[in-house]
Amino acid sequence: MTPPIRFFLSTLLALTISFAFNFFFLDLFERMPIDQILLMAFSTAALGYVVFRVWESIIETGGLHFPKFKITSLASLLREHTPGIGLAILFFVVYTYFALQLNFADSDTTDNFLDADNYPWMKRIADPSGYQFEMRGPHPFAYFILRPFGWLLNLVTSDPRLSAILLNTFVGALCVFMAWVFIKQQSQNSIYALLIASLLGLSTSHFFFGSVIESYIFSAAALIGFVLTLQNNRGTLFAPVMMSVITFGITLTNFVQNIIGFAVDQLPNVSQKAAIKSYFVKVFQFTALAFSLGIIISIIHAAWYPSSRLFFQLSDAKIEGDFSLSIFQEPQWKIIGRIVLLIRTILLYTVIAPKPYVFGAEVGAWLPYFNFFKVTPELYSYSSYTGMGNILVFAWAVLLLMSGIFFLWNLFRSRKADLSLAFALSLLFNFILHFSYGFEPFLYSPDWAYALIFFVGLSLAPLAGNRIFQGILLVFLILLAYNQIQLFHLILDAIAPFYGLGG
Repeated sequence: MTPPIRFFLSTLLALTISFAFNFFFLDLFERMPIDQILLMAFSTAALGYVVFRVWESIIETGGLHFPKFKITSLASLLREHTPGIGLAILFFVVYTYFALQLNFADSDTTDNFLDADNYPWMKRIADPSGYQFEMRGPHPFAYFILRPFGWLLNLVTSDPRLSAILLNTFVGALCVFMAWVFIKQQSQNSIYALLIASLLGLSTSHFFFGSVIESYIFSAAALIGFVLTLQNNRGTLFAPVMMSVITFGITLTNFVQNIIGFAVDQLPNVSQKAAIKSYFVKVFQFTALAFSLGIIISIIHAAWYPSSRLFFQLSDAKIEGDFSLSIFQEPQWKIIGRIVLLIRTILLYTVIAPKPYVFGAEVGAWLPYFNFFKVTPELYSYSSYTGMGNILVFAWAVLLLMSGIFFLWNLFRSRKADLSLAFALSLLFNFILHFSYGFEPFLYSPDWAYALIFFVGLSLAPLAGNRIFQGILLVFLILLAYNQIQLFHLILDAIAPFYGLGG
């Protein structure tokens, strides 16, 4: 059977199944006409492509073949990863300590803590009725990913708040462990891997969102997990696609970073003109397959959880306008202010915590609001550093400068791109995306913190075994830990008069 005929039959089958599913489970004809068209188009195209690829695979290989996983003894696995596991446990304890003081079960603190929606996400993860909270389009099937873990933890804790906290802090610690694994494999130096993984765990982004419940620490874990699949991939699409589907399900826009990572990872294989076509075909297959599976699961998710919205439905996407900024229609001082804010947030606040602004009665809040910037007429103001914070910023600026020099030197010397380029492009993507989306940019920092710190870790890997450099990093981390804890003490002291610590 020729490919065109297989394509036609796959599309016909997909159209039939899509119509039946959308009619019976998603009230197809009760939607406005443009949404009906989009729902049918997306579901048919996604299912049709998956059916076509599966059919093609069966013909080419004589059946469906899944990768075989190497089974390693638990004792050997623990012994090999003991340093990383120990470090992750330490961060789990620290994150949990602060999480218990900042996530309240009986008070809605949405937007109070650097714009985090910790209260609704705590409910979404583990509360028995949490699935009734609206799930916006940028999180296509987050309930499918998070609520099973919340349900399992509830069996042990019998406390939805505690279950959500433990899941959040565990995933924060998991990010640290995966960072150790990634840097260890890249540098072949366990001590250096511990230092860079600690840098990720101590970064303002991971320290804060490892403790304050939100969706973004889960996004970070999916992004780091995807990087690990690239590092260990043996030429198949299975692992990268499956990890990308998880990334897609938690935060839709992060899928772009997966595409960037995969495309850059495949670049070293393009050494001849004949390989260019194969390269683009493989990138297309990866993108189309992950995107198609993501759409299919999103549609099933919307049928299972009616409170969830579909990202490709115009009626559901309108709400995202509340989070978008018409920046180019703003006066010049606001455009410049937003640019400076993003640069400061991505390169500085993500790693080193400044002193936040504290807003109270002036915004009509019963509990103080905390942000890293404020806007007054004709002026953007940014959170600043004092004392030791300035020393940390100077040291971090030196590390960033060194990383950039090492990166460019390696690129010109080897004429081969590695994942460092993917991390740099991911930072650029996030800058462009959040130039006109989101109020407090720091809220989204876990989406790029891994890229920033992995860029530094990979670029400076030639110094991994240098004891002096390791010592400098250790001193930097000790000072950083002290600085980050001061941020939490400031927040806890500020809310103490309004609310007893611990809820």
